[in-house]
Amino acid sequence: MNEILRKYRKGQFLFRKGDNLKKVCKAPDLPGVYLFFAVLKTGKEELRYIGKSGSILQNGTFKKQLLCGRICNKQDRVNREIFLTGKIEKEDLGGVKVEWFVTYENGIKDLPGYVEGLLIQSFFKETNLLPSWNTSF
Repeated sequence: MNEILRKYRKGQFLFRKGDNLKKVCKAPDLPGVYLFFAVLKTGKEELRYIGKSGSILQNGTFKKQLLCGRICNKQDRVNREIFLTGKIEKEDLGGVKVEWFVTYENGIKDLPGYVEGLLIQSFFKETNLLPSWNTSF
């Protein structure tokens, strides 16, 4: 997966129980992909979710919800902060590390959906599964 992502501007932040997701989210409002890693109490990290932000319209513009907005919005019809806090509690995690990658800027014009598909395919090829928090693709 690192090979797929190496050309993009990236960043990360850690979300812990009790955090305000909108305050700790450091992602820009640009099109891209994001990954959620469960931070185990041992310090080990496991990829649990691959997502995208920035659906493109026929006229070449992107819908409103870009990286920061998408990361902070909803998952499985639940507020994302509540969703992540629930996962931390249920799975007894130290937190959730969020990595984000801008796929469309400065001459790079990779559609987020395309990059998300490459990442999901790469994960599936290795494991024969989707990441555990991705319910479908």
